[in-house]
Amino acid sequence: MLLAWALTAAPVLGGTFSVKDFGAAADGVTDDTAAFQKALQRAAEQKGSTVFAPAGRYLIAGSLQIPAATTLQGEYRGPGRQRGTVLLSTYGKGRTDGPGCIMATAGGSGVKGICIEYPDQKADAAEPVPFPYAIHAGPDGRIEDIFLYNAYQGINLDGAHASLVRNIWGEPLRVGIHADHIYDICRIENVHFWPYFTLNRPLRAWVQSHGVAFEFGRSDWQYCLNTFCYGYRVGYRFFTSQEVKEKAYPGGVTNGNFVGIGADCVGVALDIQDSFNTGISITNGEFAPFGGTHCAGVMLHETNTGNVTLTNCNFWAVAEALAIVNGGSLNMTGCNINDWNVAKKGDLPAFTVTKGRLNVTGCTFNSGGLAAVLEGDQSRVSFTNNMGSDPLKVINRIGARAHFSGNNPPIEVTEE
Repeated sequence: MLLAWALTAAPVLGGTFSVKDFGAAADGVTDDTAAFQKALQRAAEQKGSTVFAPAGRYLIAGSLQIPAATTLQGEYRGPGRQRGTVLLSTYGKGRTDGPGCIMATAGGSGVKGICIEYPDQKADAAEPVPFPYAIHAGPDGRIEDIFLYNAYQGINLDGAHASLVRNIWGEPLRVGIHADHIYDICRIENVHFWPYFTLNRPLRAWVQSHGVAFEFGRSDWQYCLNTFCYGYRVGYRFFTSQEVKEKAYPGGVTNGNFVGIGADCVGVALDIQDSFNTGISITNGEFAPFGGTHCAGVMLHETNTGNVTLTNCNFWAVAEALAIVNGGSLNMTGCNINDWNVAKKGDLPAFTVTKGRLNVTGCTFNSGGLAAVLEGDQSRVSFTNNMGSDPLKVINRIGARAHFSGNNPPIEVTEE
């Protein structure tokens, strides 16, 4: 036994390779794509290796392909701002699909400590320049400590099964993080999207009208922790994705656990186009939907067939509607509802139900007035054990399919 152990080859540990040793100039002018790629290919010969890019400004005019079980690591340290290792990306200008600045899709690839900046984006422009996603991640991928200063699209997690995305800052202009076709638990943690690039500049209006901070298609057991966005049209979007036949990826919707998420100065905080029957669970959320027109805290579209549950969430600066239920089911428990219709658009209710189910239990209303308008042949609604500072009124046009009990003060229910 001793001899057999002595003859067993020791595992080869991954090494570290500096891009400077492969010719990277880091002067912000010389194209360093080839130097990075040479270092990455050399690192791929020893699985588990790291390619190190010291602090500096590297022009990347191509697309970097991260091999399997290899990590590209720089010296960026957040939160926020351009510092450390900065990649100046010019690849893919004018298009939205295809390879982007960093392709880490080979399996077990990692990207850490990198700032990505797009020199061709101008904050004084009326519209941004389209680019592909700055980073594409794959299965078992690890994306950490990243600053996406002004990417048109941030991180694409399509097919990124069992991946980890953590400590992300920046201002992706069109889409921040896109998650889809994920069949094993993906984790997104500690993300802060804020107007680092467009604050008080003309391009800010475009992002406010078109930007989506987070969007989720088919993602099974999605976990999302401590994420925040400011100044987008949509904070969190949930949609039905389509099948990708060439990869045998079925489409679908999201179910998962979202804790400590926030959306400030957005048009729609939670845009639920569709969700899974087992549900989307949102806990300790904070939402202030007052950015732009047609604002809503929660929008359940007619296409939604699943369940959404909000627990211990806070709503304030709600410009128009708190929640619109046109399909599926919305459950709100122990939430703090500070106000709604801050824009003073007539007698706008906090809740509008046209089709679907609404259950509001144990919530605190810090404002009085018209709480809900209930309509629809298939709607069912329950308001129980809620507390209000001032009387609330509900217009009930669904009859006995609406239930009210234990509310203090009692809710005034009328048909008109």
